[in-house]
Amino acid sequence: MVELASLSPATRSALFSTFETSNCYWPLIDDGAQPHLMREGPWVLEVNDSRLEAWQHFEKISCALYAWIESELDGELLAAQLAPAMIVESLEGKRSLLRFYVPEVIERLHADAPDEYRSALFAGIRHWWYRSGKYGWTALEGVAHKETPRPWKLKVNDDLWVALNGNTEVMRLTAELVENAPDLFTGVCSCERPRLVAKTLEDADRHGLTRASDRRTYAYLLLSQGEDTWQSKEMRPLLQQAANGKAPLLELLTEKHGEMF
Repeated sequence: MVELASLSPATRSALFSTFETSNCYWPLIDDGAQPHLMREGPWVLEVNDSRLEAWQHFEKISCALYAWIESELDGELLAAQLAPAMIVESLEGKRSLLRFYVPEVIERLHADAPDEYRSALFAGIRHWWYRSGKYGWTALEGVAHKETPRPWKLKVNDDLWVALNGNTEVMRLTAELVENAPDLFTGVCSCERPRLVAKTLEDADRHGLTRASDRRTYAYLLLSQGEDTWQSKEMRPLLQQAANGKAPLLELLTEKHGEMF
């Protein structure tokens, strides 16, 4: 499984050209209303020895590679089985995009997801290999394939929802910034982008910013103008006012500094 956001357009084209006319690749997100998610998101690729040899020469392919999946399932069927995990739903019906395949999330789902959904996600998979920070490539055991896969949704309890939701915000905001402000990431490796965005959101947490638009504004200015942006005597009170719910941060900035924001 690869995430295309980590690859340059040229590398993406070279990667898919190794399949020639075999069409052994499937996106996990196929939403015409959000084409950037399909363009930047995860794909399942069916591999063989010749493709593996070609991939070794691709720039930053290891950065894009999130999993090796050993499975008895046909690739198209496997992609259809995994796709529902791209959306996580709380018990109250809240829904959010989820990069379920990143190491810390797939570990948590394997360990703590309700049995019904864990079985739906890992059915027919012998081993799910992922890159562990401590141990390198590490295998999660799959679940025996006992019946024809049925449609399913990933629903989790409140504790797991809170644990997973921070990652969905990072993915969503990273994709949005890559689409609308790519200059923010000039010279930054694609696999480092989510880490930078996650750090800005942690800073927003420390300032008490909870409104989604405020967190987006904070992240954009921090990435575009640097950490000193929010340290001035003029800016810090605006953060406090936004955190207290007086007005959206962008509105406060515009009132203070004009349309430059």
